[in-house]
Parts: sequence; structure tokens; C-alpha cells
Amino acid sequence: MNQPGGVPGHLVEPLADSAPLAWSWATQHCVADTRGDSCASYHGLWQYLRLMQLGPALGGHASEYLRAMTELALVWENQGGGASRRLLISGCADYSMLAHVLHAFSCAPSLPAITVLDICPTPLKLNVWYAQKLGHPIETVCSDLLDHRPPDGYDLIITSSFMGYFGPDVRPRLFEAYASLLRPGGRLVFSNRLRPGSESVPTAFSKQQAQRFADKVAVSCNALPAQAALPADAARQMALAYASSRHPYPVNSADTIRRLAIDAGLRWIEGHHVASAPLQPGLSGPTLGDGSDFLIVTLEK
Repeated sequence: MNQPGGVPGHLVEPLADSAPLAWSWATQHCVADTRGDSCASYHGLWQYLRLMQLGPALGGHASEYLRAMTELALVWENQGGGASRRLLISGCADYSMLAHVLHAFSCAPSLPAITVLDICPTPLKLNVWYAQKLGHPIETVCSDLLDHRPPDGYDLIITSSFMGYFGPDVRPRLFEAYASLLRPGGRLVFSNRLRPGSESVPTAFSKQQAQRFADKVAVSCNALPAQAALPADAARQMALAYASSRHPYPVNSADTIRRLAIDAGLRWIEGHHVASAPLQPGLSGPTLGDGSDFLIVTLEK
């Protein structure tokens, strides 16, 4: 993890400073999702999970996002007009995607205009805090992606593990929304875990999985940096709430994504498989690293 104060172009994620902010802001600003669950346990705990090595940034595939964005930055540089480009971060747990966007474009002559969208104010506040810390202006939009109607489209939309929030009946609308938000030639880049099971039935932590996870979180509090100290009992309760609220809808295969993309009028540019690395022995659950298959996808309008 890079710490603040690095030279320009270095990836900076000051988690020890921002995790306590996320914890506090989540109790004040988080909202109930479409299933009626508050996202406070997710947004409040996520940066602590990253400090504990229990939550991988961007699904554990940050290098894949950097590669895709760096390649696109070079294309835009060759085409000219980089400053007129518009980039949307669609949904965010914290500021990690923004950090990787800024890193990927740090060597480009100009940054695209960056918009960060989420249905919850908490991660948006984290993104504003981070952008101000690094001195980069961003726009934030507190909205459901399906309701987002900007006056101009985007040249790049980037998101991570977003499909799990939508059941198969809503996914066609999701991809149609992405297609409508992209400018001609614009790209959508994302990753998603592939898992077996009915795509209509959300996955969930078992009671035993949730308890083991909460126990691990509580024990891990002992190794937190001083400025991010957290009482073990509070962390355990938040971890249990996190586990009970995380129930993503599965995505079975690349065929599911390819069909949705084609039906929405998006062209398949690239899709390749990457295995996630197990994070901790003895832990399992639908949002934890377990060596399962991820698909990294690039689509174009």
C-alpha cells in the first residue's frame, strides 16, 4: 500500500487516515438499498477490511484495470483531445477506483473529466476527500445508475463487481443504461466473479461463515495502525452486519455477459478469465477471495 507523500504518478491510498472517516460517515449518511438493507456495514467496514488484508481492492484485479486504462490513455493521447474526454466511475465502495484512474492517467498530457456516481453519499464523500487531498477536481452524482441522465455521454465507464447488485430481470436495463451513457466509440470496462448456481437466487454467508469472518475481523483489530484503532467488539458486530447484508446475485458465465452486451448494442472487445487469490485460510463467503474465476471485460459502443 502506498502512503501519502509519494511523487506524482505514484498510487496513493491512505487507508489508515480514511478508514476512520468511512466508519464515521457510514453511520451518518448510508442509505437502504433496493432490498431494504442499509449499506452502513459495507461502507463503514470496507476500508478496515482492506487494512486487514480481508478485502482486495477492485476485486483483487487492480493491475487489470490499470492496464486497460493506461492503454486507453495512450489511444486518447494519439487521437488528441484528452481534456474533452469524460470518464464515469459507476458505483464505488471507496476511492480506490479513483486512485487507480488518476494513477493510470498520470502520464497523459491531460486528465479526462471524472464523474463518480453512487446511490449512497458515503463513498462519494470519501472520493471528494481523496480528490481534494491529491488536488484533482471531480464531479460526484448521488443517484441510481439506472436514473442517471447526464447532458453529455462518457468516453469510458468503469466499475467493479457491479452486476451482483442486479438480478437477471434487471440486468438488461443495466446494460441498456450503460449503452445510452456511452458516446460513440466509448468503452465499458468491468470485472465480475463467475460462480455456479441460479442467477435468480442471491448467494449469502452461512451462519458459520459469518461467525468465522467476524472472529477474524475482531482479532485483526490488534494489528491496525494507531490512527485507525477500532474496538474489537464494535468491529465484530459490524462484520456480522456486513455478512448478513452481502448477498450478490451470481453471474454464471461469459455467455451471460456477452448476451447482455450484444442485446444492448455493445461490441465485445475483450474478455479474459483471472482467478482470485484466497485471502485468508479458513474463511469463505460470497464476497471474500476464494480462488474463484473472475471475468475482465471490455465493451465498446
